[in-house]
Amino acid sequence: MKLSTAWLQADFGLNPEADELARRLTMAGLEVDAILPAAGPVTGVVVGEVRALLAHPNADKLRIAQVATGGETLQIVCGAANVAQGVKVAVAPIGATLPGGVVIEKARLRGVDSFGMLCSARELGMGEDHDGLLLLPEDAPLGEDITASLSLGDRIIDLDLTPNRGDAFSMRGLARETALLLGHEMPETVAAADAGIVAVPADGTRTIAIDNQAPADCPVYLARVIDGLDNRAQTPLWLRERLRRAGVRTHDPLVDVTNYVMLLLGTPMHPFDGGKIAGALVIRRANAGEKLRLINDDRVTLNDGVLVIADREKALAIAGVMGGADSACSMQTTRVVLESAWFDPLALAGTASRFGVSSDSAQRFERGVDYTLQSAAIELATRLILDICGGSAGPVEKRVAMNHLPTRAPIVLHQSEIARLIGRDYQAATVAHLFTGSGCGVQTVAAGWEITPPSWRFDLAIAADLIEEITRIDGYHNVPDVPPQAPYQKDDTPATPDVRIGDLLTAHGFREAITYSFLDRASHKAFFADREPLTLCNPISAEMAEMRLGLLPGLVNTLLYNRNRQQTDVRLFELGTVFHPRGETVMDCIQRQRVAGVMSGLAEPEQWCGEARMVDFFDLKGVVEALLEGVAHSLRRSDAAYLHPGRSAQLLVDARPIGVFGALHPRVLRMLGGKGGDIWVFEFDSDALSRPHTPTFVPIGRFPAVRRDLALLVDRSIGAGELEQAIRAHGGGLLRELRWFDAFTGTTLPPGKKSLAVSLTFQSDEKTLQDEDVDGIIDPLVHLLCQTFGAELR
Repeated sequence: MKLSTAWLQADFGLNPEADELARRLTMAGLEVDAILPAAGPVTGVVVGEVRALLAHPNADKLRIAQVATGGETLQIVCGAANVAQGVKVAVAPIGATLPGGVVIEKARLRGVDSFGMLCSARELGMGEDHDGLLLLPEDAPLGEDITASLSLGDRIIDLDLTPNRGDAFSMRGLARETALLLGHEMPETVAAADAGIVAVPADGTRTIAIDNQAPADCPVYLARVIDGLDNRAQTPLWLRERLRRAGVRTHDPLVDVTNYVMLLLGTPMHPFDGGKIAGALVIRRANAGEKLRLINDDRVTLNDGVLVIADREKALAIAGVMGGADSACSMQTTRVVLESAWFDPLALAGTASRFGVSSDSAQRFERGVDYTLQSAAIELATRLILDICGGSAGPVEKRVAMNHLPTRAPIVLHQSEIARLIGRDYQAATVAHLFTGSGCGVQTVAAGWEITPPSWRFDLAIAADLIEEITRIDGYHNVPDVPPQAPYQKDDTPATPDVRIGDLLTAHGFREAITYSFLDRASHKAFFADREPLTLCNPISAEMAEMRLGLLPGLVNTLLYNRNRQQTDVRLFELGTVFHPRGETVMDCIQRQRVAGVMSGLAEPEQWCGEARMVDFFDLKGVVEALLEGVAHSLRRSDAAYLHPGRSAQLLVDARPIGVFGALHPRVLRMLGGKGGDIWVFEFDSDALSRPHTPTFVPIGRFPAVRRDLALLVDRSIGAGELEQAIRAHGGGLLRELRWFDAFTGTTLPPGKKSLAVSLTFQSDEKTLQDEDVDGIIDPLVHLLCQTFGAELR
């Protein structure tokens, strides 16, 4: 939204200094992106009038104008097609300067002296229009400096508004905000919805019927027919300039007027060509498969969830979003039907993005429009159209469903809560004055106040919103720097699984990251080349075109981003949702909660008492085992294509695969443009790690333990995990501990073999074990391993 300071002064009597206003607006949450000039710097340019116009003796396209400027009459040679006797124009005499530092000098054009220049809008820095001269209003004072005449010293404040401040998408709303922030009295034209807007009496009889079939979605709908207008008329310069300075392109008088009313009051309008409407206006839900060509020439297929404005035969517009091309006004339009409506924001939410369109109308309706301004808007638009295009206006047809309009219930604001949350007290008169200035109803009660938000402030719903409003208007710089105080309460609520996982990973040196739920095609190809992508219909950008099938792409890319900036020792984790396709659309997918982590760089910070060591597989395995404490699990080789086949594993819980961990495959690292050392990763279903595990006390055994070591010669394809599972299953109740302490491969072993050494500790709670007791367990166990895995004792 662009705020013209000249418009503020002309219509609302407010004349703030632009830089100070920009600072106050930013501090009040209406962030200023830039302060722009309304035109380029000009000096010496004045209002002139063409008193006579002669043909140039030596050029068919040039003419000689005698231009009065309130003093001397200047002879100026001009080639503009729209120059005519009697028009008021911007005259740059000799010595005047134009934008870009251009200084006007005496010139001789085809043998005729020219003592100045008649200016177009582009030559004054007022846009790109260079088709002809900038024609000024007939009542422009002769000889007046053009900067004063057109308010070219106007400064435009470009605002980046947040979605909750729909009221600020209008000059009336910004004028109200300006007066409040700068401590000015609210102008009458701001305080009342219809102040300064006079109803236009009907001088025609033509009306149009309204059939509102969706009163809950459209509680207010007004329509008016204006007959006999001339849409080929020229939009006045003052109105074109206000639109230009607000960043809105001019079209024709009907579109320009409705855009102007929207900018002034904040309530969008739409003009239909009355000759293209069959019978009546119908507010309804679209029929499934119904077609509509929009004014931007997009052809869309509607469904039964879309609210439309239609006639008896067809849809005319997507309600509150964009009109249709087949009912749009043109230069030949002589009868217009003006629409002024209020649509429930929830009824329009997401409609514009669903069809890939954007409009000023949708931008405002989705945020919430003042539902009391529709009558004022249609009256103001009627008056402007009649003044510019002529014609006769019929009576206003209204359909208002009062029971579906928003209710503004009073909010109780406790005075004690203000001091508790802000850290300082405010005088009762100050609080009352602030909310009265915001347009709220204020009623004093025993505990404080009952504040009733106005019809334009949908962001005020609870007491905390009101306290935020006090701070915002009074100024955040006035909030004291006092730490908040709260009574200590012991929290006996057990930590949630996500909190437990996050705390554990943080203790292992990880930092939590939150990455986007979307990823780019290159990352999908690197990690999930064998799986179909979950492509979005309307992505934010090419880098966010697909829903993520895993957390690792976002984390790995984040790690590489840090590594490219000399941050090599990185450990990150994320708890989030991944999406697995179930049907053909993005909406039909399965969502799963997962935990993932990445790590690279040094295992420990460099120090004097030991050699630096890089993170390896066993560092990663230690983190994984810490996560799995108390959860029975097993490991096997991983077949994930994005992991190194020799340095990765798949994790199983209850024989169900829940995730993988290991080294990122060098091929994936190259595809992502990564350089440097190994990246170690893990990703699991977090619900499998959320089983409650309460440590229990086990007394120290009173009888001595017996340790036996076995060195097993097995095929290299057999994993230690498979052997361990068999040993634990058949080791009996006396097996207390199992530890692998050696793995050996070498030329001294038979080809294709490896040696694995395991330590088994046995202990009884009832007696001291004898050799025959332990041999009775070891001998059958070794026999089982030989029979099942072909193992041999070394």
